Amino acid sequence: MLFVTLWGMAFGGVPVAWSNWVACSVSDLVEIAGGMVVEAVQSSIAAGAALGGLLYGISGVTGVFITAGCIMFFATLVIGLKVWFALT
Repeated sequence: MLFVTLWGMAFGGVPVAWSNWVACSVSDLVEIAGGMVVEAVQSSIAAGAALGGLLYGISGVTGVFITAGCIMFFATLVIGLKVWFALT
């Protein structure tokens, strides 16, 4: 339950931040850009579900968790390196 709470706190502001960023970036095309953000998010969810289902069918629950762990590890590494190089 702790990790779900932490994830919710970390991700809770992301949709608001995306909408604000889009509105500030293309103020004359806010509705179109907002629709593109929604499309990108929904497509990402669909692709993740499809690939997760395919992976589950091939390797079962263990493969899904190992793959998810690897993806999260490498994402954390990439973000950490970007922050590191931005600060130095």
